[in-house]
Amino acid sequence: MSVDRGNGGLILQEQYGERDLCQVTGLLNMMQFMRHASAHLQDVLADPLTFMYFDIENFKSFNQRYGFQQGNRLLRYVADLLRETFEGNLVARFNDDHFAVATHSENPADCIQFIHERIRVYDLGLPMEVKAGIYHPPEDVTDVALIMDRAKIACNSIKNTYDLTWAEFDPAMEEEINFRSHIIRSFQEAMIEGYIEVFYQPEIRTMTREICGFEALARWRDPVHGMISPGVFVPVLEDAHLSPQLDLYIIERVCQDISRIRRELPSWELLRVSVNLSRADFRLMDMVQAVEDVRLRYDIARSLLNVEVTEGAQSDDEKFLQGEIARFRAAGYEVWMDDFGSGYSSLNNVKDYVFDVLKIDMNFLRSFDTNPKSAIVIRSIVNMAKELGLHTLAEGVETEAQFEFLHEIGCEKVQGYLFSPPMPLDKAIAYCHGETAQVKVEPLRLGSYYAEIGAINVLSSEAIERRGSPEIGDALSLAVLEEEGGEIRYLYQSRMFKMFLQSIELDEDSVHTPHYERRKRQNERMIARMMEEADRTGREVYTDFITRNSFNSVRLRLVTRDVDDTRAVFLMATVNISRFSPEAGSMQEALNQIVALYDRVDLFDLGSRKLTQLYRDVYEPNYTQEYGHFEELVAHYAEEKILPAEQKLFKKFYSEKHLRAVLEDKAGREEVAVLFYKRMPDDGRMLRLHHLVPFRLGQRDYVISCVQAINENIITAVTAALAEDT
Repeated sequence: MSVDRGNGGLILQEQYGERDLCQVTGLLNMMQFMRHASAHLQDVLADPLTFMYFDIENFKSFNQRYGFQQGNRLLRYVADLLRETFEGNLVARFNDDHFAVATHSENPADCIQFIHERIRVYDLGLPMEVKAGIYHPPEDVTDVALIMDRAKIACNSIKNTYDLTWAEFDPAMEEEINFRSHIIRSFQEAMIEGYIEVFYQPEIRTMTREICGFEALARWRDPVHGMISPGVFVPVLEDAHLSPQLDLYIIERVCQDISRIRRELPSWELLRVSVNLSRADFRLMDMVQAVEDVRLRYDIARSLLNVEVTEGAQSDDEKFLQGEIARFRAAGYEVWMDDFGSGYSSLNNVKDYVFDVLKIDMNFLRSFDTNPKSAIVIRSIVNMAKELGLHTLAEGVETEAQFEFLHEIGCEKVQGYLFSPPMPLDKAIAYCHGETAQVKVEPLRLGSYYAEIGAINVLSSEAIERRGSPEIGDALSLAVLEEEGGEIRYLYQSRMFKMFLQSIELDEDSVHTPHYERRKRQNERMIARMMEEADRTGREVYTDFITRNSFNSVRLRLVTRDVDDTRAVFLMATVNISRFSPEAGSMQEALNQIVALYDRVDLFDLGSRKLTQLYRDVYEPNYTQEYGHFEELVAHYAEEKILPAEQKLFKKFYSEKHLRAVLEDKAGREEVAVLFYKRMPDDGRMLRLHHLVPFRLGQRDYVISCVQAINENIITAVTAALAEDT
């Protein structure tokens, strides 16, 4: 070999044998590159060299799509580019899609950018990228292996970035490599000595503000480096294929903690614990069986462990991973998607996998206060999750404003520093147990109960079936109510529902307004009766009522009952049907008091022989105009609601003949008020007064029927008292 040092360059004029060259590209192989570069560095008269390490990203995907023959063709294309760009310099293929260059060029970055642009357009169907690391070794560094390691470190520092093509080696990069080595070397000792601990972060149910579970998180207290962030050591262990050992270690510690609590605190209300598994774990071992082995060893119920799978980029074994997640779910575990939104494949994961819970990445909330788009995105994610049948949890909640927003849009659970940071077991116990407890604990048995409630999509216009046309009034206002022991409380109120309560003066600010207590009692009685009917029939029920300024329709349905049958949850929606002028307020107040007295009010039109329902309570059947003459409707009502012995008299009372007689009765001899018994469920009965009010409007003849419940005990007492007087 002869070397021409003209212009300070390194020009090779030797003919190499086949053993010295890469058979695919014709470039030097790694050994020959190292030998020649070392010889140059030992020459004190030689000019300094710059070393570069190249890596083709997406090469594996290219091979899978087009095959190895086309892959080799791409490698030769890259080799020709390097050979032409660095003509007469040392150029080699190290292995796979990695190349090395030693050059005296003073502008290597420009050369790299040129190569990058040429490779980028090689295949428009698959974005090809080249990354390069640059190292300028000082005079005292002549070990080519060390030099190329540092060039590779620089190259790897920008892998998976989209805006950087090359990076120069910085000593800090090597410090990072040494730190990574320390993590790998110390990992086994850290587990044995307990340097890796389990911290627990509470999961809070938004509807109740009660703690409903914990997430188990790894924390590493290193005797040399202090507290090491999981954001640092977890990726290192994943790259070293050690993540299954870490995750199983955490799961075992969790099972040990549950066993300890169960043994030492018998009054403790057990909570579910979410444990993390890396997607890489599934490629390295049978994680379903491994988790089962740990669980069985400590006799822990599957329902106490939720499996969180880290959201990440899709890989080659998607079908396999889908099957493993299905195995976990079939075994009885809930499987959660962790950090939704942190990777570019989030939507594909939701589409292709079956998860139980979607955990929304905390980064969405970090800009909540400054970027209005964050709220729009989070709202869309929650709506999408509910439509797909997924439950939701938001991470990183730090302010009441964030919490209120998540509660408003129906996000079921939250985590974050607003409630508590991750903490050791003893502090976690004190957080929710005993005299120091800061939150109430959700009973474990109510998990499925609240899951059914959480499945309600409060963002959907179809959360409860809309009666009639949306054009008849305002948008739906929704509330979720829980009844327990006769007491009713709101678990959820939408913004529109809060406005509705304000409009009827039943919100907190209306406590001191006139007639507040009366309005409150009327509203509570109406809701209680609707709940009873919905619970008894299993159907959606509705009623109409008048407020100060509007006529409203209210619909309510049973959502679920708890396992002990002690509490029930109902979904209620209100729709404004019509609006009255503010001047009519006093009239509407009067009407409100009138209809509160009656079970139903009907208008009989003697001209058209039709009946119109003016008002009815929830227990009264809803009749439409499907009947012809109103006597047909009266007959149907009698058979359904009136005691058999009184049905004939009831039909006669509401016959057209009797109604016209009442209308023409100048002397007031006709019966306008009669007592009938209404048939109630379970063979019960209710005494009610039926009162007729005739009137004419223009040339039309009408009779209004008002039906009012009567306290039979009072009537009996009054009758007895009158009898004594006589």
